[in-house]
Amino acid sequence: MRFHLLGSLEVLDDDLPVPLGGLKQRAALGFLLLQANRVVATSKLLQAMWPRDVVPPTARKMLQNAVSGLRGVLAAHGGDPDGSPMLLTHAPGYLLRVDEDSLDLSHFQRLTEQGRSELAAGNWPVAAKVLRSALGLWRGPVLADLAETGINWPELTATKDWRPAAQEDCFEAELACGRHAEIIGELESLIELEPYRERLGGQLMLALYRCGRQVDALNVYRRTRTALVEELGLEPGRELQELERAILDHAPTLDLPPSVQRRHLLAVDQASAPSPVVITPPAPEPARPADVLDSTVVERKLVSVVMVSAQLGLAAGDGDPEDVDAVHQEVASVVSAEVSRLGGVVGGSVGSVFLALFGVPKTAEDDADRAVRASVAIRDRLDAVAEVQIGVATGDALVRLPSSTAPTASGVLLDQCRQLMALAPLGAVRACTSTRDAARSVIWESDGAPTGGWQAISCVSPRGANRRSQAAVPFVERERELLVLQGLLDEVRTRRRPHFVTVLGEAGMGKTRLVDEVASSCTTALRGTATAFGDDHGYGPLADVVSGFSPFATLRAGLQKLVGAGELADRLHASLACLADPGAGVRPDFPAWRRFLEEAAESEPLIVLLEDVHWANDVVLDFVEELGEQAGSVPLLVIVTARPELLQRRPSWFGGKRNATTISLEPLSHNGTHQLLNSLLQARDLSPELWQALVSYASGNPLFATEYAGMVSDARTPCLHNDASLPVPPSVRGVLTAQLDSLPVEAKAVLQDAALTGDLVSPGAVAATGQRDAREVAQVLELLEQRDFLRRRGRNNETGEIEYGFRHLLVRDVVTEQIPRAERASKHERARAWSNQPTLDLTGRRAG
Repeated sequence: MRFHLLGSLEVLDDDLPVPLGGLKQRAALGFLLLQANRVVATSKLLQAMWPRDVVPPTARKMLQNAVSGLRGVLAAHGGDPDGSPMLLTHAPGYLLRVDEDSLDLSHFQRLTEQGRSELAAGNWPVAAKVLRSALGLWRGPVLADLAETGINWPELTATKDWRPAAQEDCFEAELACGRHAEIIGELESLIELEPYRERLGGQLMLALYRCGRQVDALNVYRRTRTALVEELGLEPGRELQELERAILDHAPTLDLPPSVQRRHLLAVDQASAPSPVVITPPAPEPARPADVLDSTVVERKLVSVVMVSAQLGLAAGDGDPEDVDAVHQEVASVVSAEVSRLGGVVGGSVGSVFLALFGVPKTAEDDADRAVRASVAIRDRLDAVAEVQIGVATGDALVRLPSSTAPTASGVLLDQCRQLMALAPLGAVRACTSTRDAARSVIWESDGAPTGGWQAISCVSPRGANRRSQAAVPFVERERELLVLQGLLDEVRTRRRPHFVTVLGEAGMGKTRLVDEVASSCTTALRGTATAFGDDHGYGPLADVVSGFSPFATLRAGLQKLVGAGELADRLHASLACLADPGAGVRPDFPAWRRFLEEAAESEPLIVLLEDVHWANDVVLDFVEELGEQAGSVPLLVIVTARPELLQRRPSWFGGKRNATTISLEPLSHNGTHQLLNSLLQARDLSPELWQALVSYASGNPLFATEYAGMVSDARTPCLHNDASLPVPPSVRGVLTAQLDSLPVEAKAVLQDAALTGDLVSPGAVAATGQRDAREVAQVLELLEQRDFLRRRGRNNETGEIEYGFRHLLVRDVVTEQIPRAERASKHERARAWSNQPTLDLTGRRAG
């Protein structure tokens, strides 16, 4: 028999559940199991089963009945192997004799002790494996079903910290192994539940930093500090503050060189509550098993490269090495700060030339934009320190992604960037044509330089109209969704009740186009947009809404006109004005923000459009959800647009609320795609093969259709109009690559193998192509289906395996392009060898 306490109470006999009696019998068994192999006094058991002030006169008799029933259950299902009773009457109470191996709570304690011993000894891979096994025993809070009835034993309270403490120890081991990218999602989910755990926050900061996401790491620190200061009145501990400074300084102690594993152990305090982060100096490390050595992923990727050459000039004085080094360090600090702020990775320096990469380790859809914005910021900040020449180039490169060190890139792209840098005038940023075409928030000189390239003048806000300035897209096949939104607007106007709508859709699915139609039907609409980068710290949507009501310079006058001069106008102004410069710190004031929108909607219906809120910060998301619960009876329609990632951050987003509606935008139909392309191409004379290819490549995505239509209309497109083969537009490639890079490393590797096996993807074929275990591959293929990269096609009658197809051809093409040629050829050969095997040999390869 086995006893499970880590979750709801379960007793198993040969993996079959053993039925238990009522609540009192279950409570008695649960309490005795918490004190397994120890005598429990009858008085203590009675106190556990009944509160002291409501113990009935017959409590002892009821306890005896519960114990008698338990003895019967235990005896009927095998009891003790030697035939002796398991539940004994032992003065002054009872003793439940249990083999510790049969009790999951004891098993968990032994595994965590072993894991912590391995952790203290520096055997991080072993520690991580053991602690993961320990955590796998948990199914929920200890005795969750009894706790739901109101039971709150001190013994239960004592176990509440066991699981999070073990999770932190496990993360510590995995960070030391260089698995920072793999644990970020789990850390982010846990920090939402435990915002005050400094150790957990420090681990998330370290993982993000090692993935090249310095800005996100610093945002975690700010959120943790805000939670501690506002809720508890405490500043973060010294260790967490030191970690923030180390991230700002790019301290070498935070890195993991490939040859020597540096220890960044987060303090373990097993006797009390977990302590904050401690960064320890490098220490000798035992030999690591071959299966946990640093691994390097090699991919072909579209990246943007930045090279900065700093002419130190007069700032370096007479050339004394110490003076030169001081200026060099200041330049390096500025370059590092601006590159990290916009999501890039500093690739090192040679003398006074610095290299940065955007698009590694993970692609963003606007890497070229980020690269130029970082370059312009570096130029402006170094104006008084050094004369700089900056080159920016965008194109394909061979990227190496080590598991524990910074990414690197190679290819002619770097030579092109170096030439652009050398040709740039002092104090200028020069970029290639590909960068210019992709960087939409940059103002360029009207003519290209005679020697090649384009000069960047300045950058505009990536939000709002500037970010959305693009050719109008015809409104196709969204009439039903438009009718729903217009109906909700009419209902809001008639009943004077607020309503909240979430429009979900993948990138390019037409969310903005849909809300544009709705906004045009209302006289008053305030609009805000969140961005993946910028200086708004995630408050962009709210800042845009306020400035849409009134420019910040005249905000006080606008509020006085709305609510009259007086205390209310002053309070609203104090709460809203800080959104103009959120970098200075915003103190959330939800009541004031809500009152502002209520007052704005009082006289006439108001639409508030918040776009791309999957990029907004948690404060903005909290405010929108709180607004949905607290908004008064005013004609207010709030429409937010987001990608499905929002539901990964907020699984319960507006779920089950009466005043909320969710609309999911699906791909256009074949006819709808053809209609959209026909409108965009203005009935151009194209071959049937090309029309078919365009519809297939667009795959129902309006953005993809628009980009392909622009490509076909461009005389520079290197394709024949009677050829059905088209290159992937850079913007489309960026969207798809960003989606691919959101996958775990192992899942992405399996998807790359799947792209080489043919039209139908099966676990056996993918396993043979990538030389992997077929059962593990089958599980990953299920994950890829859930993430909508693959679609199930049925089960193979001969092999019994589930077969899949790619969501659309572009995904397969982009995945295939990322695989280096030599690796692609060898995997193609293994895929062909597997497919040429006799059917008889395949029947033993069932997986899934």
